[in-house]
Amino acid sequence: MAHPLPEAPLKDLLFVGFDTETTGLSPLACKLVELSAVKFRADGSVTATFSQLINPEASIPAEVTAIHGITDSMVAGQPTYRQVVPEFASWLESENTVLIAHNASFDLGFLEVAFARLRLPVPDYPVLDTLGLCRRFVRDVPNHQLKTLSEHLGLGSGGYHRALADSFHVKELLIHLLSIIAQCNTWEQLANVSGVLQFNNLWTPTFTGTEKVPDGFELVNDAIATNRPLKLVYRNEHILKRIVTPRSVHTWRGNLYLSAFCHTAQSERTYRLDKIISLRMAETQATHS
Repeated sequence: MAHPLPEAPLKDLLFVGFDTETTGLSPLACKLVELSAVKFRADGSVTATFSQLINPEASIPAEVTAIHGITDSMVAGQPTYRQVVPEFASWLESENTVLIAHNASFDLGFLEVAFARLRLPVPDYPVLDTLGLCRRFVRDVPNHQLKTLSEHLGLGSGGYHRALADSFHVKELLIHLLSIIAQCNTWEQLANVSGVLQFNNLWTPTFTGTEKVPDGFELVNDAIATNRPLKLVYRNEHILKRIVTPRSVHTWRGNLYLSAFCHTAQSERTYRLDKIISLRMAETQATHS
């Protein structure tokens, strides 16, 4: 979708406050458990919401459940990210859309990896981070956490650390910021004072020949194309032997990664390519869900 024109009035923009809940902090090692968003206008009017629990296909650590309250039983039977993320991308589609999140790089990281694993093009929307804006324009607070800011500014309380509730907190925070930022009436003016983040297209469908990849890597492309399993020897803390069905290859912070269904763990796993010692086609087709 096209970016807003620089001169577009803020009243013509469609803002989308969004938030994720996860099983941990690493977008590569951890999984989404909830994805929510709220569409709204600069006057605060809400036009639509999106909210979905996500089955991470792994246990949620107790210390993480203590933060957001999402349990294994709550996500059992829920759709996986393979269904939810494409639905979210379709729900987003609109002109003049600007995404908003608090500490946006965290949420973007999980969504970027999800899009990469699904081999889907990432949405081409600008993203604003209310954390950065608050650090610039809201100074008399002990910290810039979403809960602290919302309660300090009288923007509402309760319901923190659930994705839809936090999406609404982000909405209220942006509306407040728009009211205190002087001479901010167009998209260009808002972008200039806030800075703009962007989804990165992490998926690398082919290689230029300059990346460091293990010998025989061409087998991965063949396995992805034919849904064939590979026998993989991987160097982590120990030497591991696994049968995996590759799903995608993508980059993250300068390294190449293989996302694959691991038939030993019966779940999706991520392997850094420079730690793969060897790989070859498995003799028989492995089955997986």
